[in-house]
Amino acid sequence: MCKRILAFALLVLVLALPLTASGQDMVSGPGEFPIVEEPITLNILMLGHAIVEDFNTNTFTHWYSERTGINLNFDIAPPNEAQEVLNLTIASGDLPDIIVGFTVDPSTLALFGPQGLFLPLSDLIEEQGHFIHDVFAGSPQVRPLVTSPDGEIYGLPQVNECYHCFYSQRAWINSDWLENVGMGVPQTTEEFVDVLTAFKEQDANGNGDPDDEIPLAAATTGWNGNIDGFLLNPFVLSEFSGQNRFFEQNDGVITQTVTSEGYREGLRYLNRLFSAGLFGEESFTQPMDQIKQQVEGGDAPTIGVVISGAHPNFANIGGDRWKKYVAVPSLEGPSGLRQAPFNPWGVGSGQCTINSQTEHPVAAFKWCDGLYDRETTLRSVFGIPQWEAEEQGVEGQWRWAEAGEPSLGGDEFESIWRRLSTFGSLQNVHWAQRGPSYRPNHLRLGEVRRDDAAGLEVVLYEETKVAYEPYARDIEDLIPPLAFTTAQAAEVTELRLGIIDYVAQMTAEFVLGRQDLDAGWDNFVATLEGLGINRAAEIYQAAYDAQYGG
Repeated sequence: MCKRILAFALLVLVLALPLTASGQDMVSGPGEFPIVEEPITLNILMLGHAIVEDFNTNTFTHWYSERTGINLNFDIAPPNEAQEVLNLTIASGDLPDIIVGFTVDPSTLALFGPQGLFLPLSDLIEEQGHFIHDVFAGSPQVRPLVTSPDGEIYGLPQVNECYHCFYSQRAWINSDWLENVGMGVPQTTEEFVDVLTAFKEQDANGNGDPDDEIPLAAATTGWNGNIDGFLLNPFVLSEFSGQNRFFEQNDGVITQTVTSEGYREGLRYLNRLFSAGLFGEESFTQPMDQIKQQVEGGDAPTIGVVISGAHPNFANIGGDRWKKYVAVPSLEGPSGLRQAPFNPWGVGSGQCTINSQTEHPVAAFKWCDGLYDRETTLRSVFGIPQWEAEEQGVEGQWRWAEAGEPSLGGDEFESIWRRLSTFGSLQNVHWAQRGPSYRPNHLRLGEVRRDDAAGLEVVLYEETKVAYEPYARDIEDLIPPLAFTTAQAAEVTELRLGIIDYVAQMTAEFVLGRQDLDAGWDNFVATLEGLGINRAAEIYQAAYDAQYGG
């Protein structure tokens, strides 16, 4: 009897130890470091970044590995092949331990999570989570947005309550070029044509060569660098990125926009710009890095207007040329429509997903959870803190705020931290916003205000305040992130793949004049209807009604 009691007691003791599901990793308590008693290695599929030199040798990689006791075996996906790589990885069923830096949308999580591809995280969050609880408490909108219809969480988010990011469909125009041609910042689509024409016909960059100017450029990579984003909004809502692309909501009714007359008029406008030689067909194929070379190379920039979410995509923030590019405000279209897409949710879905078959589920989860810690977030996003850099004899990227330093958000926000270096140049000290992190509004606007080269956030804040916020759609007319049922997610994911590919193909065909917008429009509409564009709108409506009581 005593032996039985002793055996039972030992069993209870063993079960009480903080082990992973495999029973192999001894892990620390919630929020404690290192995470594992004995070092382990996780296989990671990481989305690459143009300004990260090498994730393997990156300073933050080494710091976080030492902090956690977890090493990483990287497989890096090219940024311009993100969706393709993610789709192929999921389709193969052979997942690494963790997938980091991709925005795995709620539909994909809701589809493949219940099928057993992604590890369900709700129990781990409750039992082993620490920093994620701070996220849920400080930003209560997050948990509902990352919870699938079955009530489970299959991916951890990036939370970035970034004021200027809420209005990320933007264009930037070179102020020196405007001065050289004697014109002001355009406010309407017609004024925009006039300015671009002047850039084309005059020596707008002032270098003595009248033929080297490219009035307008866009790219297939980079944050909202696409030609059919910002420039379609004077005609039709064009929220290019995210699950709501091609859809809008008015008074609780969701409709698709891609077969609307406004969409056709927007394409007609782009075709007009192209036919006039105001941008080239490379805008449908080139990476953003190619634009950066033309902005920064030579004795003067050769591009007048860049479609992009922010300067670091197309210019070196450590230099001076980026400062010459000022915001083109939301343009007023021929019908009087003037609007800025507004995405106030600040939640990047599925930034860390875990393979349900990993040998290290608890350690993998705690690795993701630790990235939400404030200092870890600042190291991940910006690099080495000043106090550590001084010990190493290198340049620091940030420090904590000192008494009396003003915040970016003014008197309403307490100063928390100060940026010491610029963001956007090739470096190897941080992850450049890849993966989970937690930057709530008070942290973003609690940055110490700077007006020097490191003051990019000041520029973005002030330009957005004037050029885009006044034209934002009302929050009541937005489609919030939707959580689809498993059946809805499966259907809408399949529909979206075909629709997105076809629209991308035909947008280029129409804009470049290879297909006539009038003669080919009916076939375009019919094909999209055949691909299920209206059925997709019905699914969106059903999901919206289920969540928001329509």
